[in-house]
Amino acid sequence: MKRRLYVLLCFLLPLVSWAQQKQDTTDALDRLLRKLETYQKNYPQERVYLHTDRSYYQSGEDIWFKAYITVSQFNFLSAISKIIYVELLNEQQEVVQSRRLPVISGLSMGDFKLPGTLAGGTYHIRAYTNWMRNFDETLFFHKTINITDSLSQGVFAVANFQSLKTDQDTILGTLHFHDIHGKPIASRQVDYTIRLDAKNSVHGKGMIDEGGTLSLKFPKNGHRKNTGSSKLHLTIENGNRPPIVKTIAIQMGSKRPTVQFYPEGGSLISGITSKVGFQSALADTPYPVKGYLESDGQELLNFASDSSGIGNFSLIPQAGKVYTAVIPLHKGDTLRAQLPQIQTAGFSLAVNNFTDERVQAKVTTQASAVKQQTLTLIAQNNGMVFYAAKHQLTHPEFAFSIPKDKLPSGVIRLTVLDEGMHFLAERALFIAHPSDSLNLSLQTNKQLYHPREKVDVQFSTKNQRDSTIGTFSAAVVNISKIPSGQDNIFSTLWFNNNTYQSPALPFTDVPLTPEQIDNRMLCLPLHRHFWQDIRAGKFPENAYKPEKELKISGTITNAEGKPLPQAKVTLVSLQNATAVLDTLTNAEGRFSFDKILFYNQPEFIVQARDAKGRKNVNIKLDESPNQELAEAKNASEIKIKPNASQDSTTRSNRQSLDELQEGGFDGNSILLEEVKVNEKKESPAKYSSNLNGAGHADQVISGDELFMSSCPSLDMCLQGRLTGVIFRGGVPYSTRSPNRPMQVVLDGMYVDAFTLNTINPFDVASIEVLRTVGNTSIYGMYGANGVLIITTRRGDQPRATDHDLYSPGITTFSPQGFYAIRNFQAPDYSKIADGSISDTRTTIDWQPDIIADKNVPGRFSFYTADEPGIYRITVEGLDINGRLAHREITFRVE
Repeated sequence: MKRRLYVLLCFLLPLVSWAQQKQDTTDALDRLLRKLETYQKNYPQERVYLHTDRSYYQSGEDIWFKAYITVSQFNFLSAISKIIYVELLNEQQEVVQSRRLPVISGLSMGDFKLPGTLAGGTYHIRAYTNWMRNFDETLFFHKTINITDSLSQGVFAVANFQSLKTDQDTILGTLHFHDIHGKPIASRQVDYTIRLDAKNSVHGKGMIDEGGTLSLKFPKNGHRKNTGSSKLHLTIENGNRPPIVKTIAIQMGSKRPTVQFYPEGGSLISGITSKVGFQSALADTPYPVKGYLESDGQELLNFASDSSGIGNFSLIPQAGKVYTAVIPLHKGDTLRAQLPQIQTAGFSLAVNNFTDERVQAKVTTQASAVKQQTLTLIAQNNGMVFYAAKHQLTHPEFAFSIPKDKLPSGVIRLTVLDEGMHFLAERALFIAHPSDSLNLSLQTNKQLYHPREKVDVQFSTKNQRDSTIGTFSAAVVNISKIPSGQDNIFSTLWFNNNTYQSPALPFTDVPLTPEQIDNRMLCLPLHRHFWQDIRAGKFPENAYKPEKELKISGTITNAEGKPLPQAKVTLVSLQNATAVLDTLTNAEGRFSFDKILFYNQPEFIVQARDAKGRKNVNIKLDESPNQELAEAKNASEIKIKPNASQDSTTRSNRQSLDELQEGGFDGNSILLEEVKVNEKKESPAKYSSNLNGAGHADQVISGDELFMSSCPSLDMCLQGRLTGVIFRGGVPYSTRSPNRPMQVVLDGMYVDAFTLNTINPFDVASIEVLRTVGNTSIYGMYGANGVLIITTRRGDQPRATDHDLYSPGITTFSPQGFYAIRNFQAPDYSKIADGSISDTRTTIDWQPDIIADKNVPGRFSFYTADEPGIYRITVEGLDINGRLAHREITFRVE
């Protein structure tokens, strides 16, 4: 309540100058605050945190997660959105799996079932609500995870692709192969294939040397701006056993690190002492550096980063001089990077956040800039103002002193504005109040256990203030089997950003010093455009509304495209023929079936008739386009190197998978009764050019099923009929790769997806949809985004003339429904005595829905697995006042 009251008072109380203690009456500032109030009221920003059971997985395993959806700087559980999207993306930033989940009181939970055939690599999880799509994608939740392929015969590859310095049109690929022990895979012959375009491929042979290295040279793809979707297909000799087949994405890397500089306040001002933050990385991976700063050939100072490539140094820049950072690299190479240009006029903002009670902020300018103008300092986060003060500029240097108890925990931005509310300088700082977190007391009934022994866990919340009810999730993991490294709820919700496009997290397994955290604040980008937009009254476009429920809606028009009021619309579920709903369109021809519940991706039939019962109408369904991907590349949190613990993980998981598969309990096996086939139906795709074989596709549509007479173009005929395929501007996109068009193959010829509507629907004999890896891999890089194979009619394929094919006013639709949430299955050894199947779980227990407060402790129990090691219990969550909690303890199993 105190928090809400204080935020309200921030807008009602008069602004007071900390230096002069007088009431603010500036019209420009009043207008700015009113605009900020409008921004806060109409554009509250949701944030998402996903607690996952771990960050390291193997194909065939499960990823378990709980979603916390909060709003405002105080992390109250959000009531804005009732639906959340959680997606698993691969290294090519293609959506591998997607979950649409209900949100209840700001909470949700779900899982990903990783296929046993999923290729290993660096993946990441993205989570967002439809409302969050109105803002920058950097505010989405992004988490990097690593997946290894347990069924790849124990061969791992690390690849690096670079353009040759001597020939930029040639790519040099260097691949290092090793087994699960980290030993090189040596002296093996390799056959490889790289498809450059529709007609040209590179085929060759190579030999892995004694060190496990294979070097390849091949030309760049001249028909594409980059080779991000190209793939290298390898067949590796494997003695008397079947050859090892691997597919590796060709992604261009950087040979040299990059360094970015961040002057405190935003600019380097001549004659004014300035702190400069810097951040170095190599191919989006932190890269520690040390070097020196020079100007006019003179060495001025030395600097060095921490292990994450972040650091700072101070200097007094002089106008007209050029400052260069010189960083020695390996093998005698040197990186030279210039600092930003020195400004002859401006304002510098220096912040001291290392005292307990107050934040000291000092503004400095040249004496010539002192003109009795009034400057304003605002402390805010996402437009929520927590402190504001004025100062009349009579000297080139003055200070503000801000009480820390007026600022909430998290990232706060201090911004200096002139009399017209124009941006002058800015600095981010990080505040962490112990009273804004819950102190969890977490304990087990003892510290040493045996395999398959019961463990009882209890935790309670303690805080300086009265604790209220909270919601928590708990994961128990055998950390002896996986690498360490895990973000947490503080690093996402307090830091307000994440690893996707920001410096390293302030809360990690190894705590950072206050100086390291402050350096990360230095390296955050300025919000100059935010203030420009607020001043101009330019707010985000509300293109995406908060989703409260599942619904199917659209518009009914006549043949001329005019909306039809009072048209009757019927919705029928193909999974349940008795589920029939009717409605009428409004004056604009709009209809909507609200508050319907369906799971996965079912098929519906939508039928429409005009007010007089005529069926010659068009149905246009509302489809929200898939979220596009940012250009930022995925940076790995955990660098995995094979070691003894991972060796045991690979072997134990493979043993467990083998046992499950042998018994038919791997989740992919079902028992079928014997079926006798008496008649074979001829495939409509018998003349198909499908490289997998005619009809071997994820979906096959006959041309006779398209009701050609009711749609003028092929995309309109196919819209809603192809599972997992959407059309935007007449171009097909797979939901697995929503930002890149599918490859269209017309009678064996590769054609541009934009030419799809030049194909006469009446001439189509069949359409085959290839979306899964098993069907697209044979097409190499052309199958990366899915393939549509279109086969036209031949003389022995006359079109059916049955009048039933003509069905205007009807369409099918397959929207994404809610994911059917699974429960974590853990054995209860008090009831199970069978030891024939070994228990090699890595995630020992997952509890996503624990409720607790200081009077009612949280409790759960589980049984240990067969493998000894160090087990880690992680509990996270928050209470209804937005106070966060994270606690870890370990115990041993022998």
